[in-house]
Amino acid sequence: MAAIEVKHVTFSYNANQPDRTDVIKNLSLEIEEGSFVALVGHNGSGKSTLAKLLNGLLLPTKGEVRIFGNPTTDASKIYDIRRNVGMVFQNPDNQMIASIVEDDIAFGPENLGIEREEIIRRVDWALSKVGMLEHKKGTPFKMSGGQKQRLAIAGVLAIMPKVLVLDESTAMLDPQGRSEVLKVAHELNKEEKITVIHITHYMEEALGADRLIVMNDGEIAFDNTPAEVFTHNEELKKIKLAVPWDTQFAIALKKAGIDVGQPVKEEDLIDSLCQLL
Repeated sequence: MAAIEVKHVTFSYNANQPDRTDVIKNLSLEIEEGSFVALVGHNGSGKSTLAKLLNGLLLPTKGEVRIFGNPTTDASKIYDIRRNVGMVFQNPDNQMIASIVEDDIAFGPENLGIEREEIIRRVDWALSKVGMLEHKKGTPFKMSGGQKQRLAIAGVLAIMPKVLVLDESTAMLDPQGRSEVLKVAHELNKEEKITVIHITHYMEEALGADRLIVMNDGEIAFDNTPAEVFTHNEELKKIKLAVPWDTQFAIALKKAGIDVGQPVKEEDLIDSLCQLL
């Protein structure tokens, strides 16, 4: 089943102006429920605009976006759409509401009118899923960037969404923080069957995705598995994207006559080299 359907969508921030500039251009795609999709592109490619179109924060200038069959333009469905599509943005500090962790996580369910006993259960469940249950009584403002972003994810999880959109959620984090957030996202996808859309400009963060969509100037440049997309090394360079170093190394080895297959992750490359040795 398609969780998300984008049908011939065009979007412009100045739609009514004669000098209109389309940020998204006649874009169509479907995202299956339970999948893990990485969406990459250089700054200005339209990927963050697309993220906001997925839960009705923005509405298409032309075309249609459907979430589990419901169009985002239907005002009577927007409540369900935004509850089903949870958004986590770049700066975790902008997503913190309360000074105590458990109160912050409870904010979303409280606004949905959930009963207190269920809110308590959801807070504990969400914090456990991001590995932060022991910080339940702590204050988020004294935590690292990675911990704060995991709390932001927990706040969204407490609403029980079917889709989790990470919109540049690792951009402000150090390597350890980025690793923590990605680990949580993959676990949620595998264990809870939550559809994950990870929007990033770090190509290596796409390595574990089921599908990699590359955007360029409001259009889809590539859409396939990471392994297949990364074979287009020269084309990706032209749109200011760099293939991860281990994939580049594998390509260089192949050109030198050492065929290591088509490894995507570093450990795959190591395994291939060990087998050859």
